[in-house]
Amino acid sequence: MAVLSRPGLFLFFLLLFGCADSADLTLDIRRAADISLTLLDRDDYSGAWDASANIFKEAVAREAWISQMEGVRKKFGKARTRTRTNAILQKDPTNHPPGEYIMINFDTGFERDDATETLVLYREEDQWRLAGYFTK
Repeated sequence: MAVLSRPGLFLFFLLLFGCADSADLTLDIRRAADISLTLLDRDDYSGAWDASANIFKEAVAREAWISQMEGVRKKFGKARTRTRTNAILQKDPTNHPPGEYIMINFDTGFERDDATETLVLYREEDQWRLAGYFTK
């Protein structure tokens, strides 16, 4: 199973969403985002990986995901506040698995610092699932 580096994942999603449309969040997208963020906020990185889209699992090994997330959360601490800033929808992007993707950005206040969280969801089997997460 291939593991993408953090810069590799960032570049992947930057290219993926370079030409995309702004999107309103439907109830099913909001629920999927809430579930993913709740698992991450509870430090349940294994559970988040288990619930993620297959395209994510094929790109990032469970152990690598857990290690990366532990590093991120150790650096920032627990999330204290989170405000969605925008959401961008992309369908059938070039050079990526076909389907619907949505990238949701949040301004998040953590214990030790503020950051922009980016959550990427992918529609798989009529459900939105985690397909990426990063902070900057």
